[in-house]
Amino acid sequence: MSPLESNTVAVLNHIDEYVELLYDDIPEKIKGSSLILQLARNPDNLIELARNEALLSALSRVLREEWKRSIELSTNIVYTFFCFSTYLEFHPVIIQYKIGSLCMDVIDYELKRYDQWKEKVEGKKQVLTPEKNELPKSRIPEPKRRPKSGTWAVADVSLQKTRSIVSSYHEDLCNASDEILSKNDEEQLRRKLKTLSKRQEQLLRVAFYMLLNIADNVKVEEKMHKKDIVGLLIGAMERHSNIDLLILIVSFLQKLSIFIENKNAMASKGIIEKLAPLLDSPNADLVNVTLKLLFNLTFDTKLRNKMVKMSLLPKFIQFTSDDKHINLAMKILYHLSMDDRVKVLFTQSDCVKLLTDMLLLNVNSDSSCDSGPGTTDVLLALCVNLAWCERAAQQMTSEGRLRELLARAFRHRNAMLMKLVRNLSHHPVNKPLYVEFVGDIAGAVTSDDASDEFLIECLGTLSNILQSNNNIDIYAVVERYNLIPCILKILDPAAQRDPELVLECVVAAGTLGVEERAAAVLAADGGDALVAALRQRQADDEHVLQTVFAFRQMLSHPKAAEHLVSKTEAPAYLIDLMQDKNVEIRKMCDSCLDIISQMPNDWAARIKVERFRCHNGQWLSVVETLGAEGGAGDAADDLPPYLSAEYLTTHRLTTSDSQISLNDDSDSFTGEADSNRAHSRNTQNGHADELLGLSDSLSGKTLEDDAQFTKSLDSFT
Repeated sequence: MSPLESNTVAVLNHIDEYVELLYDDIPEKIKGSSLILQLARNPDNLIELARNEALLSALSRVLREEWKRSIELSTNIVYTFFCFSTYLEFHPVIIQYKIGSLCMDVIDYELKRYDQWKEKVEGKKQVLTPEKNELPKSRIPEPKRRPKSGTWAVADVSLQKTRSIVSSYHEDLCNASDEILSKNDEEQLRRKLKTLSKRQEQLLRVAFYMLLNIADNVKVEEKMHKKDIVGLLIGAMERHSNIDLLILIVSFLQKLSIFIENKNAMASKGIIEKLAPLLDSPNADLVNVTLKLLFNLTFDTKLRNKMVKMSLLPKFIQFTSDDKHINLAMKILYHLSMDDRVKVLFTQSDCVKLLTDMLLLNVNSDSSCDSGPGTTDVLLALCVNLAWCERAAQQMTSEGRLRELLARAFRHRNAMLMKLVRNLSHHPVNKPLYVEFVGDIAGAVTSDDASDEFLIECLGTLSNILQSNNNIDIYAVVERYNLIPCILKILDPAAQRDPELVLECVVAAGTLGVEERAAAVLAADGGDALVAALRQRQADDEHVLQTVFAFRQMLSHPKAAEHLVSKTEAPAYLIDLMQDKNVEIRKMCDSCLDIISQMPNDWAARIKVERFRCHNGQWLSVVETLGAEGGAGDAADDLPPYLSAEYLTTHRLTTSDSQISLNDDSDSFTGEADSNRAHSRNTQNGHADELLGLSDSLSGKTLEDDAQFTKSLDSFT
């Protein structure tokens, strides 16, 4: 863009003469502004020009008052301030004279005027004259006008003379009548509109560019947002004929889109609908900056859904074959793949297969991609997301691709690639394909040269495929590759391993507990290790749940259950977890305790009492409160009206189904329950002195005491 400039070469020493031209008619103002612009385009002159307050005041005044009368004049002045905006040191000058706010008003007015011109040419309605939509006056104080020569009085008289305005296309359009035009007149008006549009685009481009430069200041950008800069930019996007202007507008929108307020404003004005046609542009720079803006917008879920509804997904997939756009296209596709409903759309073409082949060609390659670093990582992350879709996973593993993925994962010890293999193993349709690779994966778990991240993914994959319905001899794999010693080594609290790795070991223990022989070995050798890991990470709900599930798997086999109940503290922790806040943990604990209570052991009575306390905990707390407030009864031999919680824990209870008394001992699991149970008595023949299954011994009195008391009462009478 180059505004109209005179052929005269500007000289810095004549700056005062150029300023005086700004006080004359429009042609002289255009000439003076063009000469000043020549000086401003030289960076060496900017410091001197910034110090000239008369120059800056005159330029701002002329722009504020005369910009509607000449597009060339407005373009020259805005271009001059744009030269200042390219350097941060001169931004205060632009802010001081409120050029940014003035430019936004100019842009708004020019966009509206262009719409009116266009409607006039199309015969829709008459163009409004500029006087009907005046620009708001700026608060910049107007400097006194300096005369070229002579006295101030002579200058005032000369300024009052009527000035003739140069005939322009703008006047022709504004003065056009509503009468029916001939074809020649209509064609002439169209040519004039096209010429005016080009001149206007020059003004818009330099104005937007200046605003983009000063938008580095966050406070200035906030003021732009309040004046609806997003609406102005989107309104100017309709001019598809000017590629440079479009690139500038989209770049400006990309910068603004990092703030949520601007992003919301873009969404409300249909930004996706405006950007969609730009993706078909033959200009690579315009497509690239459009993809950058779309990438910023993909962080919003609603905008991602709108992109999918507008069928932009196939276009993004096409850009993956273009080296200039592959990086941005991959990032956008990665964000779109986070929605499960969109994952299925990837499978409607050969996209998934092509992405997998690209991954196999580029993973851990020595030569970097032309699209820049990070493309392979984004591609791998995209495939990891798509692997959660069963149809996509089936396409990824077809035609021998699973073998290639595993080979590269083991060769490079790539944890992310192994995560992809693990996600693929979640789907039942793919699990039979992993049978031949069980040995390789188990061997990688027991190797010492793998990182913790790689071991986590290997253990997760092994847990997915070691199932009885896959025709795999789990115990043979465990015995051959010494999996249980490896798992116990990681579970050891003294090892201080990664918590995620410890969790995967617990999950693997639950998987191995499906097989009876493996469960017996695991209970004998690893029961205490699981309890120790549970004690150390009891604040982690996921770890607790997986540990309880592992106990449940081992309790399903008699031999493993006997060892787990009698030789470890697992039952005690299960009882303690009955009142856990996590619903899933409570359900799993109840399932385990049901099995333990049916076994011939000393824990059955303890479990019943604890379940009673858990079920009636609120009632017991009320009883304790009332007992504390009521105090002692009127008679020493009266029983309290309510039974306290301590009373229940120190005396036996009987049920109608069984004559065996249940005693709630302290939290320590000792043999005191057996000794108390030996001294207790069985209720017989429905003794009349028993109350709620409790004998007379509970009140501390005997029959002899009752007889003595009766004799004393008679003597007293």
